[in-house]
Amino acid sequence: MDKKVKELLNRWLENDLINQASYEKIVNFEENSNPNQKSKVARAITLIGGLFLLSGLLGTIPLLWMNLAYWAQLGLLVATTYFLFYAGTYSEKLEDGKLFIFKSTDRVSSFLFLISNISFGASVTFAINILQQTELINFSEEISYILVSFFVLLYAIYLFLRTKLIFQHAALFYCICFHLGAIGNLLFPNIEPWAGGLFLIAIGSIWGINTYSTLLKPSWLGYFLSISTISIGTIILIEDLIQNEIISILILILGSIFYVWASIQLSEQVIFFIGGLGLVINLPRFITEILPDNIWPPLILFLVGGVLVVVGLYLNSIRENIKSTDSE
Repeated sequence: MDKKVKELLNRWLENDLINQASYEKIVNFEENSNPNQKSKVARAITLIGGLFLLSGLLGTIPLLWMNLAYWAQLGLLVATTYFLFYAGTYSEKLEDGKLFIFKSTDRVSSFLFLISNISFGASVTFAINILQQTELINFSEEISYILVSFFVLLYAIYLFLRTKLIFQHAALFYCICFHLGAIGNLLFPNIEPWAGGLFLIAIGSIWGINTYSTLLKPSWLGYFLSISTISIGTIILIEDLIQNEIISILILILGSIFYVWASIQLSEQVIFFIGGLGLVINLPRFITEILPDNIWPPLILFLVGGVLVVVGLYLNSIRENIKSTDSE
């Protein structure tokens, strides 16, 4: 049992906060449920050894890669993928706590699963290339992209449903974008840039809606992926369809203001930061279009200062809201 827990129990027992029967039940529960010190040491040694093994494997791959046959390279990728998945599964069983640069063992397992997702994608790509070289299958490059992205997406969905952690959230988003992009490239090979912008806006909007419905966690990452994708799509759409620079900048400024408003409604700081960044970038551009060169630098400083003041006030209001919520 943890020493701090035992000290607390002894103090509670001495002050008659718990009786002897409850004390013994808690002690028995803690001793039976928590791993003993030897188990902790064994797991730590195993994990450290696994990290050294992974480092050695990753360092050896570049040295052996060019000297291996294609099928041997595939086998090495499959083995690496399995090892990463096993390491991620094993790290899930460790007692939660800070580990190296990661704040928790969940982050460790999430990172290992992310690397295994990348390795799995490389394995699928190699497998399809080998099948094409042996003439067992004959797909076009576009079909190959769709197949690779489909299998990688399936694996990403599995990992997300398994963990629902930050890296799997991001991997799922980009795998979906890659797969839909591959399908779009096959169906519309000569797509216009503005259509690509609409595609990004649609993907970002759908992701934001699912984040708002609490289907996707953590919410800050979901909103960041959503808003940044919508912003990129909007920029592409405007640059391709609108030739007037002032109108283009005004639309971007209005969009940034909308983000700031939405961030206040949703109490999400990440949306506010993106909206504030858009204002900081586009307000000076707007000023340079409508004012002489010798007057806009002071105004830029004024506007940037104003934006920073608003950011500070917003963050302070968020803190006060959190305090009031906790007090209620």
